[in-house]
Amino acid sequence: MRQQQGIQQGDLAARVGISRQALSELEAGKACPSTAVALGLARALRCKVEDLFSLSEDSEPIRANWVCLDQPDRGEAAMSRQPSRRAALAFIADRWVAHPLTSNQPASMCTPADALVASPVREGSAGLSSPLQIRLHPLRSRSELQENVLIAGCDPAIGLLCAWLGERDARFKLRWLYATSLSALGALARGEVHIAGAHLLDEASGEFNVPFVRPLSPDQSLLIVNLARWEEGFVVARGNPLGIGGVRDLLRGDVTFVNREEGSGARKLIDRLLRKESLDPESVRGFRRIAHGHVAVAQAVAVGAADAGIATRSAAAGLDLSFVPLSEERFDLAFPRQRVGDERTSRLIDALESRAFRRQLQSLEGYATAQSGQVVAEVRPA
Repeated sequence: MRQQQGIQQGDLAARVGISRQALSELEAGKACPSTAVALGLARALRCKVEDLFSLSEDSEPIRANWVCLDQPDRGEAAMSRQPSRRAALAFIADRWVAHPLTSNQPASMCTPADALVASPVREGSAGLSSPLQIRLHPLRSRSELQENVLIAGCDPAIGLLCAWLGERDARFKLRWLYATSLSALGALARGEVHIAGAHLLDEASGEFNVPFVRPLSPDQSLLIVNLARWEEGFVVARGNPLGIGGVRDLLRGDVTFVNREEGSGARKLIDRLLRKESLDPESVRGFRRIAHGHVAVAQAVAVGAADAGIATRSAAAGLDLSFVPLSEERFDLAFPRQRVGDERTSRLIDALESRAFRRQLQSLEGYATAQSGQVVAEVRPA
């Protein structure tokens, strides 16, 4: 740090009030500074103490379970398809869990990595049914990484929530991991994330999310808290030049559709609408083309790669596209009840309930916040 700023060793030593020899020993790692010297060096170099000094364990690799959301084969084959070494890292249920920050995650390029992948760890007879263990080089201290909270889901408003909380408390790192609703709930059940977001309608009961949480997490109590309600529908070109008004229009020869992944709420909606009209999905041109996320659907329409796709009204508005409403949906966050006493969970719920954050949500067109922060259900063990 001293050399980067062009400061001579003797000059820095004089500023801090120590000998040049003492500073030389500190720079060589042969001595540990007192609190006063550490603070003096940080002030002189205009940085934080932790930018200069760290515990020895913070530089040692961390062994973690490697998790690839939306990929059922969570072993080496899945890892080989992940070109990124960047990872989000958190401590969950007494173990480290790592998720790749890949290009199919909407915010990955704007999310600081917690660690870099070093190498897989091969132990025993671990196969595809067991999580692959990897070594990672941490980019922050272990104590800071243990404060991370991982939240999986598809709603872009989660990214807004992460940024909003981070502005108010730099220690609180809420990390958004893109995942379909079913994948997010599955990851929560396996202890791979702290919080899962979902918007899944159970046709039999007319209830959102709760019927899907019960079978995935039968042995633990979970709270389901509303983030917001929003409209989902067809995203189409500005002015809807093809006059797309309903699911039957997708069978027209001049309409190309872009779909969402299996397990997403949008995919379940299009499947439900086609089934209701007794229409064959294979008759929809582009039905097998997949876009990962609401914004990706809107981008496909915006660049002319598709004429229609199902996403939120806010995704359409963000790219100045038109929107044909199909369904109002409830997007909820699920987390273990035992996390209620955790200060980080309390801050998250407080944010959802706050007028300031609700105004931020409402600035994204199409979000209704009357229930934001409310516990809509508690799922108990059978």
